[in-house]
Amino acid sequence: MKTMIQTVLVVNLLMLHSAVHSLSASCQEDVPLRCPEVGSDFVSVTWYKQQIDQHKCGILRWPSKDTSTPTFFKFNRSVHYDQDYSLLISAVTPADSGTYECEVGAKVGGQNKKVEVKLDVSACVTPAVPTPVTPVPITTSDLCRLQVQELPVLWSAVVYGTVGLAKIVLSIIIVLIIRCVQITSSKRRQQKW
Repeated sequence: MKTMIQTVLVVNLLMLHSAVHSLSASCQEDVPLRCPEVGSDFVSVTWYKQQIDQHKCGILRWPSKDTSTPTFFKFNRSVHYDQDYSLLISAVTPADSGTYECEVGAKVGGQNKKVEVKLDVSACVTPAVPTPVTPVPITTSDLCRLQVQELPVLWSAVVYGTVGLAKIVLSIIIVLIIRCVQITSSKRRQQKW
């Protein structure tokens, strides 16, 4: 029984201690992502960003407490770091949204720590720039020039009468042509008999 309790304690010590935090940020804001309390007994501190396919993309890593500058991975954006092992992302955009992980690898006998920070960056909205409106001065005499001028009634009657007469003449011509075609075709039929 005593060895089973000891085994459970050892397994608990070796297990990764994990926490999840959510953080909302506005577009173009500088955002610090904090790592858990890092004591003196660690092997490494590493920051990752989870990709869509659950693959982790390395950002930076401190190999030991003695190293003051971290090693940067080929992350697709420039980031900064702080002395407390925080990750600083400046001028965030919605593309920076996602889950970031800080993993602290403990020395033998210590407990590994892992913090997930879910960063949500709001959409970038550019303010609408008003277009200046220049008023155009209009005088009352200009308004009168812009009005529609009406044609006299006599002109309207002449135009409508001419159009009507042209329609009648065209109709008569078409009827005469149709009659001529019918007469010609009936004469041809009679000749064939």
